[in-house]
Amino acid sequence: MKKTITASMILVVVAALLAGTWITASAKEIVATLKHKENNLTCADCHGTATPTAFVPSSVCIRCHDSGDGTYRGKLDAHGEGVEKEYRESGRIRKMSIHDSHQGPVRCTVCHSVHKKPAEKIYCNWCHKIDVKAP
Repeated sequence: MKKTITASMILVVVAALLAGTWITASAKEIVATLKHKENNLTCADCHGTATPTAFVPSSVCIRCHDSGDGTYRGKLDAHGEGVEKEYRESGRIRKMSIHDSHQGPVRCTVCHSVHKKPAEKIYCNWCHKIDVKAP
């Protein structure tokens, strides 16, 4: 009987320690975008819970990063068109609005992450060779 109680107590302590480790690991510090951290965003602000278990859909990003049409298309001009910037592509300068993709809407987390380093290869560069890094 005494061994059963001791074994049960050990299991409870181990479970508590593992739960605490999981919570700490899942509440990763926001590292990639200082603005999110400066604005005191918490896990619950984007994930809906203090202990996130799922990726955030683009619709959550759009709550703060909306171009006015339910998507994020970067900076827009007075006519609602994406403001083009110059990027180096394959040794030449090319003007484009990188968030106004000719492929249509692209999920934010394909190129951006707030918990880890940015993707090595952004979406555009599966076909192009644009010299750009995603924050």
